[in-house]
Order: sequence, then C-alpha cells, then structure tokens
Amino acid sequence: MSPTPTMTTSVMPSEGAERGQVAAVGEFLKRHPGEATGPRARLVSPDGEEVEIPAQLLHVLRHVSAMLTRGDGVAVSAVARELSTTEAAKLLGMSRPTLVRLLDTATIPCHRVGSHRRLLLSDVLAFRHRQMQERRRSYEALMLESDALGLNDDE
Repeated sequence: MSPTPTMTTSVMPSEGAERGQVAAVGEFLKRHPGEATGPRARLVSPDGEEVEIPAQLLHVLRHVSAMLTRGDGVAVSAVARELSTTEAAKLLGMSRPTLVRLLDTATIPCHRVGSHRRLLLSDVLAFRHRQMQERRRSYEALMLESDALGLNDDE
C-alpha cells in the first residue's frame, strides 16, 4: 500500500450570525444522532438535490460544530490507513522511540514491509482510545480519593 500524502484543512471559528448558525447545527445534530435504523439524515442542495449522510460523517459534524461553537479552530487531516512509526508517533503525541518500545512489547500490533514497521490506523486509534479510557479512570479515581480525604480547590 503506498502512503497517502497528508492533507490538512483548517477552519477558524466565525463571529456573529454565522457562529449562531453553527451552534444551531450542533444542537440539531445532538437531537438527531443518526441512528443505524430508521430515517437517515439528508443533505439538500439549494436546487433540491439530496444525498444521505452516513452516521460516521454525522459524528464528525457533531464534533466539529461543538468545537466551532466554543470558539475553537478545527483542523481536519487525511491519514493513510497504514502508518509509518513516525506518523503513528505523531498521531499519538509521543516520541518515535517510545512508540517503538510499545511495538517491541506488542502493546500495539505492527507488521513489517521490508525492514520498516507499519501500523494500521485502526490499531493506532484503538490504542489511543484505550489510553484515553485509562486516563479517565485514573483521573476519576484520583478525584474520588481527593474527595475522601476532604481536599478541594476552594480552600
């Protein structure tokens, strides 16, 4: 599989009426999550042409609208299905040597293409999801311990 060149598109938040419209879209998407069964969301052009919006795209739109409504900018990047160790490390926000240690212990699966290691995007994203869940559990345990000890930020 040949690597896909990375393409990034950035969108900055709007002000005024347009920001309100983005917020309205976000609220609409919260109310209509795009279930797997039943009627599907549709995109309609000004001339009446319609196309069904897949649940995956609705999920992305929901996140993008929430970020823009908060006033944050958004960057969307194309990522190949198969990543080099450098690309995977960048996506995970860690150094390449740290990633290689995880590969050596089979914490994240990889395969070799010649002498180079390659990782599937799905495996990298699954690892990132597991890490986020673990951090969330640790944070919640820390907050419970803090509450049990009577510690808080207000003092």
